[in-house]
Parts: sequence; C-alpha cells; structure tokens
Amino acid sequence: MREATRRRTAEEVLRSSDFYLFYVLVSLLGICTLLYWFGELVDLAGWRNLRWGFFYSVHDTQRLFFLAPIIYGGYVYRVKGAIIATTFAFGIFLPRALFVSPFPDPMARMALFVVFAGVMGCLTGMVRNESERRKRLESVVKNERDKLLSILNNMEDGVFIVGPDYRIRLMNPAMEREFGHGIGSRCFECFHHLDQPCPGMCKLTSVTSGETERWEYTFPDGRIYEVVAAPFLDSDGTVCQLATYRNITQHRKAQAELVELSRLKSELLSNVSHELRSPLTSIKGITSTLLQKDLDLDVETRESLLSSVGEETDRLASLVTNLLNMSKLEAGVWKPDKEHCHISDIVEEALEPLKWVYKRHIFEVSLEPDLPQVYVDYGQMKQVLVNLIENAAAYSEEGTKIAIRAMQANNEIEVSVADWGSGISEEDLQRVFDKFYRGQQRRQRPGGTGLGLAICRAIVLNHGGRIWAESDLGRGSTFYFSLPLALPGSEAANDV
Repeated sequence: MREATRRRTAEEVLRSSDFYLFYVLVSLLGICTLLYWFGELVDLAGWRNLRWGFFYSVHDTQRLFFLAPIIYGGYVYRVKGAIIATTFAFGIFLPRALFVSPFPDPMARMALFVVFAGVMGCLTGMVRNESERRKRLESVVKNERDKLLSILNNMEDGVFIVGPDYRIRLMNPAMEREFGHGIGSRCFECFHHLDQPCPGMCKLTSVTSGETERWEYTFPDGRIYEVVAAPFLDSDGTVCQLATYRNITQHRKAQAELVELSRLKSELLSNVSHELRSPLTSIKGITSTLLQKDLDLDVETRESLLSSVGEETDRLASLVTNLLNMSKLEAGVWKPDKEHCHISDIVEEALEPLKWVYKRHIFEVSLEPDLPQVYVDYGQMKQVLVNLIENAAAYSEEGTKIAIRAMQANNEIEVSVADWGSGISEEDLQRVFDKFYRGQQRRQRPGGTGLGLAICRAIVLNHGGRIWAESDLGRGSTFYFSLPLALPGSEAANDV
C-alpha cells in the first residue's frame, strides 16, 4: 500500500514537472512571437508613440530571440523538442517573408536562420543526451565497482590490485590479515621484502599484456599460496593486475604427507629389508664356512673370504649411516655446524680413503687455484662428496675415469663429480634426488637404498646451495652442487 502511494506521488510530481517545462516553452515562444510581430501590432492599433525603429529594421535581429525557445526545447525535449520549436518559428516567420517584408530575399534569409536555429537546438539535445548517457554509464560503473568491492571485502581469499608501476592500489581485508596494510607500497616490498621486482617469479608484465597466469608460491616461512592473476581495467583507464592469493599450506602439507607416508612405507619395506638381508646373509655364509673345522682352506681363500666380510660390513655400515643421516635431517637435529673451509681440503679428505676402496677406477682432480673459502659444515660437505663419488663408482665400470672438479662461478663455488658410466635416462633424471628412488640403470656394485643422493640434496639445500645433475645415456653422468662464498661476518651471523 505504501509502495503504491509512493509511486502515485512520484508520478504526480513528474507530471507537474513536465507541465511546468511545457508551460515555459510555450511562454518563450509566445514572447518571441510578440516581439517579432510587435511593429505590425503597433501599426494595427495606431500606437504611434510605440513605433520604435528597432522593430522596423531588418528582421534578422528579431528572429534571434527564437534561439532561446528552440535551444530550450532541444535541452528539455531533446531533438524532438528542437524540431517542434523550429517548426513553430518557421510558421511565425513565413507570413512576414511572403507578404510583409520589404527587404530583398526574405525567404532565403529566413530559411538560413531556421536551418541555423534548428541545428543549434538539435545539437543542444544531442549534447544533453550524451551527457546523461555518460552520467548513467558512470553511475552503472560506480554501482558495479561498489558491488565488486563488497564481494572482495567479504571473500576469504586474499585479493589485491597492483598497477604497472608495481604499486598496490587495493587490498581486501583477507589480504591485509595475511600480509598487513600495503596500499600505496610496491608489491615486492610489501609481500617479499625485496628492493626490486621478484626475479623469475613476477608475472605483472604478462598479465598487464592480457594474459591470465596461475602459479603456486611458497614463502620462506613455509606458507604456500595458489595465485591466480588476471588483467583488470581500473577506473582511471590503467590496465592493472588483479590477483587472488589462496592459502593452501595445510592442504598441500596434508597431501604431501599422505603421499610421502605411503611411498616411504612401501619403499622402506622393499629396499631396506632387501639391503639388510643381503649382506647379513653373505656374512653369515662366510663366517659359517670359516668356522667349519673339517674344512681345510688355504691362506688365499681365507683372505678372500675375510675381504668379502669386510665389503659386506662396509655395505651395512653405509646403509645404517645413510638411514641415520636421513632421519636426523628430516627430524632437523643434524644441523650444520659451519666454519670457514677450503673446498680443496674437503675434496682431498673425502677422496683419500675412497681411492683404496675403488682402486680400479681412475680419479682425476681438477681444482681451480686460489679458490675462496666457503662457510659450511666440514663433515656434512665431506659426506656429500663421499656419496657422489660412491654413486659415480657404483654406476661406472672398473677402469673408467671419475673426475672431480671445482671452480668459482660468480659468487659461488661450483663442484662437480663426473663418471663415464651408463648414464641416466631423462625420466630418472627428474627423480634422481628423491628418497629411496633407484633408477633403471644397472649398478656395477651391489647394494644401494636410494638415500645417498637425497642426503646430498638435503645437506646442500641446508647450506643455501644448489644441486643438480646432467647426463647423456651411454656416456656417463655429472652431478653438480654449488655453495655460496663465505661472506664477511658470516660466522657471527650464524652464531646469532
């Protein structure tokens, strides 16, 4: 009921307003008509005192008065109003042009004015139409923007808009809860605390070019975000990046833990049980043979059997060591005890005992002279080199070469261990550093649990370095790792 009453009231106000506007237009036309025919009315009435020369001159001046109602009609009733007012004025002008005007070419002068006035009125209507259309569009855009902001403010995912100058223009409350208030600051400063755009990760250029990008990013504190970025045209006409940050840390951790638990369970049972049983069986068999009193063994045979016991014991020791090291790394208790070291000393100490174990291999060492120091855990880095050399020996035939090299590359020391064995397939190369993963290539020596390279990766990453492998099937493999140079004050920073 109230709504109907309100609607009727609005309609009455609208009708009253329309009547008032029409009354003004009619009044303007009437006044202009009176002024235009004022001279003839004075003559007809015989009012000689009112015979002013202005009303008896060329009638172009009097016709100018009609610009007011024609333009008013165009403004109020748009083009239709301008045409009606112009037509009315034409009807007022025509009798004088045909029968009264003593001046030359009255029709031509009158026609030119009518065309001019009509064009002015129509342009006025068109300008107002365009102005109102623009206001409506601006209102629609503002309403849509307000709706969008309302949606963004209520979203649980973080949303922010960043301009091509890297400055943040908008952050919704969820984004501010995650990263703090950062509107006006640069995105790489607010999110990553960097002094320049994020190297190798920033998608702003491609997004502002029209691309939609999707990626995941892991922050140093362990938070994982799924990021979707798309181009966004801001109100000032600038193409910006609108990105959503969804925190998927717990989801990814749960997935990884489930997958890892399942994989480790099966691989641990299959690999470790076999690797433990095999040397134990060999040791048991050899010791049983040696303990047989009725069996007369010559010295050479006895030494060979004892040598085999030693090799199998070394296998067991290596397996247990790797298992313990991996468990300590995963538990976070085998933390690096860093000191300033020369990589040449680590290479020499790691290689010395291995030359006797793998005495049928040819070792080639090439170290760049005057290499700067690195700030590392001496024992852990020695273990990395031992694992890499043992891996090279296990997958290359006796008599082939194993090359150890070290050189400075920019602000890092790069170390490589190369063999001339069977090589690694592209598929295996992607997983060669995974725990318990053993590729399809054939080992030249028995054993192996797939832990050695995983331990290498964990240690190198804990030192802020990188580790990778390159291989060519049938020609051998090369494993690389790099370590940052020791910086002044690094020891004090580590102590803190």
